[in-house]
Amino acid sequence: LRPRGEGYALSVRGDSMRDVGILDGDVVIIESRNQARAGEIVVALIDREHATLKRLRPRDGWIDLESENPDHPTQRYAAERVQIQGVLCGLLRRYR
Repeated sequence: LRPRGEGYALSVRGDSMRDVGILDGDVVIIESRNQARAGEIVVALIDREHATLKRLRPRDGWIDLESENPDHPTQRYAAERVQIQGVLCGLLRRYR
């Protein structure tokens, strides 16, 4: 579960990634990186204010951030509005 190099953990809120098994209340382990490959699940910072966990799909100067739940539409942003903060490398779940 340890990232290569620097990393951090985030608590997940919401169900936008449920179809890949990431559920509300899970803790994701993130490898700190400012670049990612297409298709990786990333922490993306939008407009330096709002962080989200989504699948990265860069497209011709645009960044598509795809959820893994059909109830949540793909988010599209101009590339300069999105900063990659890290890439998913693990998940912790607590059973109660």
